[in-house]
Amino acid sequence: MNRHRSLLTALLFFVLVPALASAQPSLYRQTKAFGPVPLNAISFHVGFLDGPDHYYLTRHLNEWANQRQGGESWDNWATSFHSRVGYRRQISPKHVVATSFNYSFLSADGRGDYIASVDSLIPLTTERTLNVHLLSLDLGFQYFMNLPAPRQIAPYMGGGFSVFFPLERLKTTSRLETGEIFPNPGETISENSYEAGIYGEFGIIYFLSNRYAAGLEGRYQMSQSRFFIHDGNFVVDYAGVCLSMTMLYFF
Repeated sequence: MNRHRSLLTALLFFVLVPALASAQPSLYRQTKAFGPVPLNAISFHVGFLDGPDHYYLTRHLNEWANQRQGGESWDNWATSFHSRVGYRRQISPKHVVATSFNYSFLSADGRGDYIASVDSLIPLTTERTLNVHLLSLDLGFQYFMNLPAPRQIAPYMGGGFSVFFPLERLKTTSRLETGEIFPNPGETISENSYEAGIYGEFGIIYFLSNRYAAGLEGRYQMSQSRFFIHDGNFVVDYAGVCLSMTMLYFF
């Protein structure tokens, strides 16, 4: 009799306890889904950056050469390569928080001449190159104008804050009238810094499936840095427009 009672108690335990547990709300947070597209995504952007300006720095270099009976002429920064890798998280049906790492490369050449005063007056010609590896980290938000779904187009706009890390390199080669290189280390300078910035963007994404999407994005960024040369700081402006193609993978 006792054995049967024990078996009955065990049976009730294994049947009733799971049933009661399933009837109670879960202690763990449930995963939300706002539609057929997963909440998380990795984005890849490749395109071009146009607009950064080195005017104040190169104007100073020209004026500095003018004071020494010479002058310098500079090319503008051409449209430059731009790339970005990012992570996105959907926090509501149409709102996304996004972070990304950006890289652009800027290069410009300058040519000039001046008369250096060392032990005597020495006519020199100069060839300069101003290269900048422009890195930045973004944190911002995006708003979709319609709910993301497979085989649908979803326009969006967004913006946020950035931290820029410009790695600036001014390389100068000075030559005598004979063509020999004249040692002039004070004219070759490397500077690194970090600067605050902001950005705004507008894009269109086409969802190929619930996992893959492609699109186009236009972006405007704003930031500046200072370049120290000849006992002065001169502004280098990194404001510009980025146009890029976008690929996204959702998971």
